[in-house]
Amino acid sequence: MSNVPHERAGGKENQNQMIQLSIVVPIYNEEKRINPTIQKLLAYLAKQSYSREIVLVDDGSLDRGIEVATKELEGSGEIYRVISYGENRGKGYALMRGMTESKGDYVLFTDADLSTPIEELDQMWHWFEQGFDIVQGSRKMPGAKVELHQPWLRENMGKVFTALSNLLVEVKVSDVTCGFKCYRGAVARHLYGLQRIYDWSFDAEVIHIARHQNFQLKEVPVRWHDERGTKVHLVRDTIRSLQGLLNIRLNNWRGLYNAPLNNQAYPIEQVTRKS
Repeated sequence: MSNVPHERAGGKENQNQMIQLSIVVPIYNEEKRINPTIQKLLAYLAKQSYSREIVLVDDGSLDRGIEVATKELEGSGEIYRVISYGENRGKGYALMRGMTESKGDYVLFTDADLSTPIEELDQMWHWFEQGFDIVQGSRKMPGAKVELHQPWLRENMGKVFTALSNLLVEVKVSDVTCGFKCYRGAVARHLYGLQRIYDWSFDAEVIHIARHQNFQLKEVPVRWHDERGTKVHLVRDTIRSLQGLLNIRLNNWRGLYNAPLNNQAYPIEQVTRKS
């Protein structure tokens, strides 16, 4: 597989088209789950009037997940791109590639299983209009609706990781790892361009950088339904995540997160939506 992103469109393709929303989906061995996700995305986007692109990031999959996804997208009329780099490098790396190579005025990343329904994006626009730079979902806030919980051990390990992230790197959020986060586009490309960590602790790193640079972050309660088939290895990834939190502190001390946002003129206008 080539390491050069390639773009295909099911309908009319316009390389010069301004994209208002990029949806970034990291994919690793998702052949059995990706088709319903793409169908739900297409059904939702068909009701929207803003320009958009879907960015699929193939993190070295060994199955036909990307082929299944692109087959569903072909003929849909949606602009989509596939970023492939041949080897499994972790979700954090996949998101770094997808977010930094996105084109949208706003960028949403969502997990491939769509555990948070795409409709939860609707509530986020209000907070961008209020001046926030990042709006991210939380399964822990009052008002969140967890329809099917993760297995007990994984859910509680997530709680411990969030607590440690708040203690060690001051992320100041209730839910670090919820896979449903939206950014102003220039902010997303800036933050993920500074990212250094690609294991499970990448979420904490990106939030830490945002806090360090005084970007405005808003958490919102979301619906969430656990989809079985996690790629997380609890013992291994827990150890790596603790190491990652310590590395975040070290990186901050070394000044690796100090680079300013180059493009200050990021958009603040409301994205037009159908009712």
